[in-house]
Amino acid sequence: MLAKSLRLFGAVAIALFTASCTTTTNHTPDAKAGVRVERSDKEFDIASGVTRIAIDNPWGEINVRGRDEREVGIHAVIQRMPPGFPRVEFKSRREGDTLRIEVVVAGVAANADPGAAPPARADLAVYVPGDLALGLATRAGRIAATRRAAAIEARTESGEIHASSLGRLDLKSNSGQIRAIAIGKSWQGTSELVTNSGRIVLLVPTFGDVALEAKTGGKLSTGFGLSVHSLANGGHEAHARYGAGTSSLHVESATGEIVLEQLVLLGDDKGLPEDDD
Repeated sequence: MLAKSLRLFGAVAIALFTASCTTTTNHTPDAKAGVRVERSDKEFDIASGVTRIAIDNPWGEINVRGRDEREVGIHAVIQRMPPGFPRVEFKSRREGDTLRIEVVVAGVAANADPGAAPPARADLAVYVPGDLALGLATRAGRIAATRRAAAIEARTESGEIHASSLGRLDLKSNSGQIRAIAIGKSWQGTSELVTNSGRIVLLVPTFGDVALEAKTGGKLSTGFGLSVHSLANGGHEAHARYGAGTSSLHVESATGEIVLEQLVLLGDDKGLPEDDD
């Protein structure tokens, strides 16, 4: 049980149909906007040796949920825009220890002009076993992956990132907000939360073996006994070492606000925090 927790993301009202290696698509017309709305369900087998799942979706959100089956399940809500109503497809490939799944809009490059009206939108609910590492990427869509046991890497230009894991966190957004909980007592590698102008809210596991460094050109505040130092450029920084200090936790924003709160686990409860849905 957590003495304090963040509301990381709202409930996603979706249902996943788990017919292996099949695709189910339902069509719903939107007469007012002229948009074609589809709901599609897909399954991807997780081959032996795969320890990481990468999802690239430039066209909308990625919301991750856990599952017991050794498969990746995706429920997608797809909006195909007029006048072209381009198809939205899912392509997968194996890259070493990674299963990569990409959302592709037919005839449109993933790096197309971000200022242009999107030809389609695809919002995903992704069901993945909790012990697999994640690599998640969007353009402007939200990324939500919480209560994980393995490492989370997330990249977005302007979307928000909500993440919590026992493992390493590697979260980067240009202007979107990052809300995260570092649950683990220790992890391999450096956990990094980085934005340009986005706000960062982080719960810090002060019970762990953590070396914390936080720096911003904007405001930095804490809800526990952590000294904040002013910088000559008007920014702020904070440093702390907990336990053996063997796990690095780096938090940085060029101009965005950083808020650090203390993560407190009561008694022997070292499990994953419940979603506050």
